[in-house]
Amino acid sequence: MFEIFLEAVIIIGIVCLQGYVFWQNRQKINRFAALYPNKQRLKITKEYLNGFGNSVQEVRNNLSAAQAEKLQLLEQGKKFLYLHKPSEIHRVVNLNNRGDQVEIRRTVYDGFASNSETYFIPYIRLVNLASNKEVELIGLKSDLEAEVAAIPTTTNPPVAEIELDLIAAENPSPEFLEIVNDTNNYLRNNKGAAADFNILKDISERQSEVLEKEINSTVATPLYVGLLGTFLGVIFGLSGIILGGGVTNEAIQTFITGVVIAMVGSFVGLLLTLWGNTLFKNARFTRDRYQNDYYTFLQAQLLPRLHSDMAGSLSSLKAVLDAFNREFLDKVADFKPIIAGITANIEVQKDFLKKLEEIGYDQMAKASLQVFDKVTQSTEEFQKFLGYQQALNQSLEAGVGSATAVRSILDRLTGFERGINNVGQYIGQHDNLIQKQLDFFGTHEKEMNDISAKIEQYFDQAAGRLTELMDARMQYLEKDAQNAYERWSSHFETLNRDNIYERVVQYLEPFKRLNTQQEAMHQEISQTQRTLLQKMDRDAETQTRLLRQLEHMNQNLDKVTQPGMLKKMMDRMFK
Repeated sequence: MFEIFLEAVIIIGIVCLQGYVFWQNRQKINRFAALYPNKQRLKITKEYLNGFGNSVQEVRNNLSAAQAEKLQLLEQGKKFLYLHKPSEIHRVVNLNNRGDQVEIRRTVYDGFASNSETYFIPYIRLVNLASNKEVELIGLKSDLEAEVAAIPTTTNPPVAEIELDLIAAENPSPEFLEIVNDTNNYLRNNKGAAADFNILKDISERQSEVLEKEINSTVATPLYVGLLGTFLGVIFGLSGIILGGGVTNEAIQTFITGVVIAMVGSFVGLLLTLWGNTLFKNARFTRDRYQNDYYTFLQAQLLPRLHSDMAGSLSSLKAVLDAFNREFLDKVADFKPIIAGITANIEVQKDFLKKLEEIGYDQMAKASLQVFDKVTQSTEEFQKFLGYQQALNQSLEAGVGSATAVRSILDRLTGFERGINNVGQYIGQHDNLIQKQLDFFGTHEKEMNDISAKIEQYFDQAAGRLTELMDARMQYLEKDAQNAYERWSSHFETLNRDNIYERVVQYLEPFKRLNTQQEAMHQEISQTQRTLLQKMDRDAETQTRLLRQLEHMNQNLDKVTQPGMLKKMMDRMFK
C-alpha cells in the first residue's frame, strides 16, 4: 500500500507540473496570437527632425538659456516677426500637444490695412525659430536676448526640417512594439532613400520566429512528463513484485493499480498536449492573418509615401545638378580668355626658342662669356674703389682723433687771463673752421650718396638692358657690354679725379697750427673763462653732430660696397 500511496503522490505532482507547463505555454500562445494588431489599429505618423538629423528633444536639450526663454515666450503666444519680412506679424495660437500641427496666425500689414490667416507648422520648426537669429520678438526683449543680440552672428538661412513617415499602433503587444521601434529606426537611418520591403519583412519575421520556436520547444512537454510518470508507475509496480516475495495475486493487484495511476499522468499529459497544439494552431492562423494585414499595410500605406519622398529627392537632385551645370558652363566660359592668353604666351616662347636656335647656343654662350669677362674687369676696378674708400675711412678716423686732441687742448685753457680781443678773434676763426668741416663732410656725404645712387641706377639699368638684349637679339650683346665697360671706366675716372683723400688732408692742415695759436692765446683768455666754457659746450655739440655725420656716411659706404642685382644674378648663374 505504501508503494501505491507514494506513486499516487508522485503522479499528483507530475499532473501539477503538467498543468503549470501548459499554463505557461498558453500564455505564450496568447502572446503569439496577439503579436500583430489588426488593420484598424495601425497608422502612419509623421516625425520631424532638424536639418542635422536631431529629434525635437535633442534640439531642445541643446538650446541655450536665452533660446529656451525665447521658445517659452513663443509657446505662450508672444508675437514675433522675421527680419527679412517686417510687415508680417506671427503668433502661436494652439500648440496641439506639440505635434506636427502647431497653429500659427499670421497678420500681414499693408499701410493701414491688414490681413490675417492661419497656417500650421511642426513643433520642431517652432523650436528652430527659437534659435534662429532672423526671428525677433515684438514688444519684449529679455536680458538673455540682449546678450545674444550683442554677439555677432551670421545670416545663413535656416536648414529645412526633415519629415519622416513612421509606423504607430494602438495598444501594441510588447513584441510588436519592439518590431515597430526597429522598423522606425530603420526608416530614420534610411531617410532620403527608398525603403526595402524585404528588410521590413525580415525585421517583423525575426521577432515572430523567436516566439514560435519557443512555443514549439515546450508545447509537447506535458506529454513527456506524463510518459515519465507512467514509467515511474511501472518501475514501482515491478519493484514491489521483485521485493515482495514473488508473483502473487496481491503483488499483481498492486502492480496493476500502480500502472493505472501512472496512466492517469500520461492521459493528462496527452490531453494537455493536444489542447496546446490546437491552441497553437489557431494562434498561428491568427498570427498569419494579422501578419498579412501588416504586410499589406506596409505595401499599401507606407512604401508609396517613401517612394514619393524618394521621387521628390531625385527631383531636387536633378534641379541642383541642372543649376550646377549652368554655373559650371559659365565658369568654363570665363576661362576662355585666360587660356587664350596662356596660348599666346606659349607662342611667344616658341618663337623665342626658334630664334635662339637660329642664332645658335654656342654664339650665345660666347657672348655671355665676353660679358662676364667685362664684368670681371669692372669688379677689379671696383676693388680699387673699395681700397680708396678704406683709405678715406682711415683719414676720417684720423680727423676724429684730431678733434679729440683739440678738445683735450681746450680743456687745459682754464688759467688763461689775457688776450680777450684775440680770444674773440680766435673763437670766430675756430667757428669758421668747424663750419668748413661741417660743410665739407656735408658735401662729401652728398657726393657719396650721388655716387651710390648712380652705381645702383647703373646696376639696375644694366640688369634690365641685359635681359632685354638677351630676349631680343643676341648679336648686339657684345657691343652693349663694351659700352657698359666704358661707362664703368668713366665713372671710376671721375671718382679718381675728385681726389677726395687729398682734399681731406688739406682741410686738416689748419689743425697743425693749433699749438702756436695756443701759446698766443694763453696770455689773453683769463678774463673770458666763463664765455669760453660756454663756447666749448657748443663746440662739443657740434663735434657730436660731426660724428653722427661720419657714421651716416660709413653706412652709405657699406650700402655701396654691397653687391648689386647684376652681380647677384651673375653669382647665381655661375654657382
